[in-house]
Amino acid sequence: MEHKARPAKIRRRRFIIIPLAFLCILAIGFGYLLTTVKTKPSVQLGAPAEVPGGIAMITGIVPVELDGWQPPSPVAVLQQGVQEGAHRVRIEVQFTAMDAAGLQLDPAGFVVDGLGSGRPGPLWSSPETTLVGEGESVSATMVFELPDKAIALVLEDSTGSRLSLGKEHHSGG
Repeated sequence: MEHKARPAKIRRRRFIIIPLAFLCILAIGFGYLLTTVKTKPSVQLGAPAEVPGGIAMITGIVPVELDGWQPPSPVAVLQQGVQEGAHRVRIEVQFTAMDAAGLQLDPAGFVVDGLGSGRPGPLWSSPETTLVGEGESVSATMVFELPDKAIALVLEDSTGSRLSLGKEHHSGG
């Protein structure tokens, strides 16, 4: 009897040890990924950030509900109501080309990143994709719909340049 009970005990230990070893390997893998992933730091609100071809600086963040702003021509998505638990914000950014080749500007390529943001792209942006010549500046307007409780928000372009939206706009409230 003793002889039969022992192999069952060993099988149970293997049944526990193999999943634990697998979990340990997964934990080590995720730990490695989290410690080696490099995210560019964001610049403070109002400070210029380097973007390919020049610099960018946020010049305004305005909740659309406060000033009733509308784009020059009607846009269907902005005519729809805001989702529950969210609000719309207009972000104004000044871009200045510093390189001789200029700065390729695509406001539609930006997202808002942060805890609980979901990385939304703009509902509307202006101007369209354009090339800004060396020494020239252009203002871009982007309208985003953001969750009310999202925090640590930054405006990010496709190259990873990050501009902080500051603490006043979103503090998790």
